[in-house]
Amino acid sequence: MSTLKGVGQPDVVTAGEEYPLTISVNSTSLVPQVAPYVGKITVVASGAVVTAKSQTITVNLTVNSPTPTVTSVWPSILPVNGAAQTLTIYGTNFYSATVAKLFGVATPLATTPDKESSTFLTAVIPASLLAAPTTLRVLVSNPAPGGDSVATVNVMVANAAAIGAVVNAASYSPGTVTAPDIGMVSRGELVTIFGTNLGPPSPAPLSVTGGGFVDTTSSSGVSVTVDSRPAPLVYVSQNQISIQIPYEAVIGPSNVVAVTNGFNPPVTATVTVAATAPGLFTADGSGTGQAAALNYNAVTKLYTLNSSTNLAKIGDTVILYLTGEGVFDSAPLLGGGSDTGFVIPPGLASTPQVNPLPTVMIGGIDASAGVAYAGPIVGSIIGVLQINVVVPLGSTTGTQVPVSVTIGGNQTQAGTTLAIHP
Repeated sequence: MSTLKGVGQPDVVTAGEEYPLTISVNSTSLVPQVAPYVGKITVVASGAVVTAKSQTITVNLTVNSPTPTVTSVWPSILPVNGAAQTLTIYGTNFYSATVAKLFGVATPLATTPDKESSTFLTAVIPASLLAAPTTLRVLVSNPAPGGDSVATVNVMVANAAAIGAVVNAASYSPGTVTAPDIGMVSRGELVTIFGTNLGPPSPAPLSVTGGGFVDTTSSSGVSVTVDSRPAPLVYVSQNQISIQIPYEAVIGPSNVVAVTNGFNPPVTATVTVAATAPGLFTADGSGTGQAAALNYNAVTKLYTLNSSTNLAKIGDTVILYLTGEGVFDSAPLLGGGSDTGFVIPPGLASTPQVNPLPTVMIGGIDASAGVAYAGPIVGSIIGVLQINVVVPLGSTTGTQVPVSVTIGGNQTQAGTTLAIHP
């Protein structure tokens, strides 16, 4: 005898009558394979008037591999006549049997899937394929029925300094652009420039001037301008430079990004500057999957990382981080001067918030009414946005609940998730 859902009365079943039994399977730990997984379901009948009896049902469950996707690679430019090079490939549906390939080459690349993430893996390009300038087309493949990714990503083999991509530093997405522009950015956004021979072999981290601004020239002489305006340098290395787009950059297409260093003439590419181009930071730095988010416990006043083993509850506050929110709707913090590169100091009388507040969706439910704060972070460069938002009633639950933020009509990247407890 069982209870009818939503009615509250016993469900009467007569002898010999069929009754549906629904079993749910958690497939998150089941790796795709050719051989089926074998399980057993035991049904026990008991009662005051019958002798306890049981029946065991054997269930074979086949887990097929999905079709993978490839979205980007790093580095995107490899040296001519160089040694074997390791690529980091970003995408979706990667697992232990996923392999990377080159279009037109029969033998797969030596591939190492990440044990913790399904969104990136590494693969080695052999030195024999770097003997001359060319363009290699990278794809990924899963065993049948998954097959090859539909899209490929180009990797250049070239020695000249070059800019290969300009992407949001959180989402690693170039945004929606029209050629010849290679990225869409917003004023104040932190972006990453990928290329080759852009800076010195030894990386240089961010440095801050005595006035509290991030330097626009590195110790090795590297500098970057956007729309002819100096850009603060967040990170500098041989094949990657992260900068802040100056707040003074003019909105529109064909804004020139120029990289200058002591070893090469300036290298340029063009980007579209939009009012906003938000991207959420993620836990593994890939731009997809678990968001880089904190849970806030109102009772203990403690912050903990949101994860599949530490879920937020409906009604809890979670803290999200993004970049690309554009110009805050207020006067500059410095009273008429530029805020570009400014590091928010402790003890500041007030900090601006995005106005109007962002639209936040969690688990398919609009959580915007629960946004308590959307502004800069003390100790961080302005342009990294913190959003404190309450998980709304009605949100879906689980370890991969979708989350998105919309600012100025532009939405953060798809595939970003939170872990929410029922």
